[in-house]
Amino acid sequence: MATLLLDRGLIDEIRRIERATGRDDLLSGFVRELERNLAGFGAALSDYIARGDAVGPVRAAHTLKGVCQQLGAQALGDLFAEIERSAKAGDYAEAKRKFEGSAGLIAQSLEALKQA
Repeated sequence: MATLLLDRGLIDEIRRIERATGRDDLLSGFVRELERNLAGFGAALSDYIARGDAVGPVRAAHTLKGVCQQLGAQALGDLFAEIERSAKAGDYAEAKRKFEGSAGLIAQSLEALKQA
């Protein structure tokens, strides 16, 4: 079964918080931050691997997984859970392949979040 691209319930909750606080930029701010983190993930992953840092790739993937899940980007959160599992297993080549092969999902998820 395919994972949903977005969990509308979580996005609706962020929108409720925006209304309650009188701000309309929470979700868009979170999405911009996610976009920056995603843009830097490939280089950071390569850097960690080149330095022999076994903790960095796991931590970076775990952080992105959590952010995606909190924003309701379900499919993207699942992708980073897979990348985290590969990194934990020491299979950095697989972690990189999964990330590099996910450009379409990343773009689709970011666009969906921006339209949400």
